[in-house]
Amino acid sequence: MRRSKVTVALAIALAAGLAVAPAAPESTGTADEQVFVVGQAIYAADDDAQYAGASAPAEDTACTDSSYALKTWKVSGTYNWYYNGDGAPAAVASTALAAITSSGDTVAKGLNRCGITSGLTTVYKYAGTEKIKPQVASDLTCTGNDGKSVTGWGALPPKVLAYTCTFFNAKGVVIASDALIDNVVYTWFTAKPANCAGQLYDLETTMTHERLHTAGLAHVDQVRNAAQTMTPSSAPCDTSRRLLGAGDLAGLKAAGTSKK
Repeated sequence: MRRSKVTVALAIALAAGLAVAPAAPESTGTADEQVFVVGQAIYAADDDAQYAGASAPAEDTACTDSSYALKTWKVSGTYNWYYNGDGAPAAVASTALAAITSSGDTVAKGLNRCGITSGLTTVYKYAGTEKIKPQVASDLTCTGNDGKSVTGWGALPPKVLAYTCTFFNAKGVVIASDALIDNVVYTWFTAKPANCAGQLYDLETTMTHERLHTAGLAHVDQVRNAAQTMTPSSAPCDTSRRLLGAGDLAGLKAAGTSKK
């Protein structure tokens, strides 16, 4: 099969307080051969108004709020992903893979806090270790499509916990989706420590959010939809969004039947 040129259409991303405008799409070949890429992030909560409500809400609306937002792609069948553990922080080096795998299972199976049967048929399969890096640059650009989905570690701008570049074809089906997790600014845990404090973030919550990006979900409102996993930012020590809310699950179901 002839490989097409990557069409770059980056989503607006916050990097050190600056917005990066989407690039103009470029393509070669027929419409069926076009490949598109969009990058999306999860952010660390801070004092900015944009991040108000990043902590778990006082009123738990996880199961009463069915809000979601969709992008234009979906995972069809099995999403095979690889892990590059180079640069993993020592505190989570031995447990990160299990947490990331759990996040993928949560999204593939639609595991949620509400006891709702998902009926989803996707599979997120860990396919082994990989030496190549995720194709995500430290300036939040997606650097190309090698057809292989890799999750790994590297430097990201301040406020960005993790970033996913998803490649999809003209029919809206994911070809590959790479994720880069910050290993410079933020500190991670996979088992919440007693008396958790400071800039310490839950890896599983973060990666559940990023796998939802892979699945075709976009951010919801940080305040109005505060209990959903797809809020734009996460607070330190918060593990309340490891499993999906009702809106997250509704979004997955809608993405699976989307004709966009």
